[in-house]
Amino acid sequence: MAEPTNTCPRCGTTFTCGMRAGTSGCWCAALPAAFAVPAAAGECYCPGCLAELMAASPRGPVSPPDRPG
Repeated sequence: MAEPTNTCPRCGTTFTCGMRAGTSGCWCAALPAAFAVPAAAGECYCPGCLAELMAASPRGPVSPPDRPG
């Protein structure tokens, strides 16, 4: 498992962003575009928070992505 590269600004969970980890993609790319990246440079929401925010959005719920292993 890759070392965490980010800390969620909403809940404080650490997680790995594929783009920041230097891979060709990230887990979030499998989800529909729903939210802008938070104002602080380089921050994004963890899989759980992003799924919760998307579920509460007018676009409707989505399943959280599998955590990369």
